[in-house]
Amino acid sequence: MLDLTKIDLGKDEAEQDEKLKDYFLKTDSYNKALSGEKTIIIGRKGSGKSAIFKLLSDELSHENVIVIKITPDQYSWSALKDYQEKGILPEQANTNAWKLTILSAIVWKLNDLGLISNKSKLKDYYNFMKDSFTPNKNKDNWFFNIVNKVKSLLKGIKTQWISFEDTPSVATPLKIIEEIRTLLINELQYFQADIRVIIDRLDDSWDASEESKNIIIGLLKASNELNSITKNRIKIITFLRSDIYDNLFFDDQDKLRQNEETLFWDAESLKKIIIERVRVSLDLKDSEEDIWKSLFSEKLYRSRAKAEKYIIDRTFKRPRDMLSFVRFCISQAIKKGHKQIESEDTRMAEEENYSPSKYKDLIIEYKKQLPFIKELLDSFSGCSHRLTQDNLTKHISKFYDDNNFKGNPKIMINNLFVMGVIGIKKRGRAGIKQRGGISFYYYYDDPAIRPLSFNEYYIHPSLRYVLNVKESRDI
Repeated sequence: MLDLTKIDLGKDEAEQDEKLKDYFLKTDSYNKALSGEKTIIIGRKGSGKSAIFKLLSDELSHENVIVIKITPDQYSWSALKDYQEKGILPEQANTNAWKLTILSAIVWKLNDLGLISNKSKLKDYYNFMKDSFTPNKNKDNWFFNIVNKVKSLLKGIKTQWISFEDTPSVATPLKIIEEIRTLLINELQYFQADIRVIIDRLDDSWDASEESKNIIIGLLKASNELNSITKNRIKIITFLRSDIYDNLFFDDQDKLRQNEETLFWDAESLKKIIIERVRVSLDLKDSEEDIWKSLFSEKLYRSRAKAEKYIIDRTFKRPRDMLSFVRFCISQAIKKGHKQIESEDTRMAEEENYSPSKYKDLIIEYKKQLPFIKELLDSFSGCSHRLTQDNLTKHISKFYDDNNFKGNPKIMINNLFVMGVIGIKKRGRAGIKQRGGISFYYYYDDPAIRPLSFNEYYIHPSLRYVLNVKESRDI
């Protein structure tokens, strides 16, 4: 038997998990990001983007690669929102701002490492930046908020090739970007290390406004253009929440498809996440199956499901949910003095901890896009877990009327599906990935599902207890 009191499942937040590299699963998605094959990493909150971001940075740094991390500490969202250029669309203005930001970050980093020759014209550009801006020297935060000063910077550079001599010509953003890029590529030939710029936590300031969309679109376009013209010496890798990416529509978006990698987790992978953390924390040599059997009782749940199915069905199939639920289960088992996690421990963990935490997580995740998300979720209290499209449409319409909101119930049904609040049931077609029979599908199972083409919806199992949803026996 395992000593449950000594199991350490690590931190939910990858940035705070000091043991992450000891039990991190290097999935195919991770390897594609590591190699630079995929440069847009897409996933829901808690799906492992930040874990990949952290491990990617550490592993690349040991492979003679210069890593530049850009997070909200380094770029200014408000400044990007305010940035405009006369005569061009906001989308293109943001593309220019991001190009300048990324290229400047690279120049600053190379100079810090002593890799820019004193004879290089990039040294002049660096000195201009140094004189104009004050860098923030916090941990991992050597970069400065250059975007706050973009307009001043553009006014300050007046001549070709960053000479800073007083001439009548005024540099345009595109001209400056092209000059810095050309000088930078020329400088790269003098040292062997490649450069990886990795950008994360863009959702910290996301509010679904048009300005926010233009900022993200500008970043994706800027990254794609820079990636395509530096012959793989420089790669910009962007981590982005899937619900944000799904709401972006712009010209030439199809050209980015080959660069996308969406994070999906199946039942076996989620199970393995727990097994590896138990193995590392207890220094076990047992097989994966033996570790799982030692952790969970084989007693079936009331739904006749095994522990792994019962738990995974109540996650959104992402690592953070799995870790959170099992951590609650272990705590309950220890409290009851059990040697293994019993079905009663899991149910108590669900009712006392996990279901309320999932409810709160959804509110936090979507309150910027839907300020009334808490009230909308609460409106389902006492409902049946199964709702027809007609009943759900009426329910949402009544919610709008009662709260003096304006909105389209059909659009909200789609939003609830994308959020994972509701799913659908369909008869699967036997094939390579699935067997025949009836199955429940949520957005994370198949983002291509169009919920409005179905007549019945099912409230997610993780929310049923906290919302006091009535569950009939036919599920």
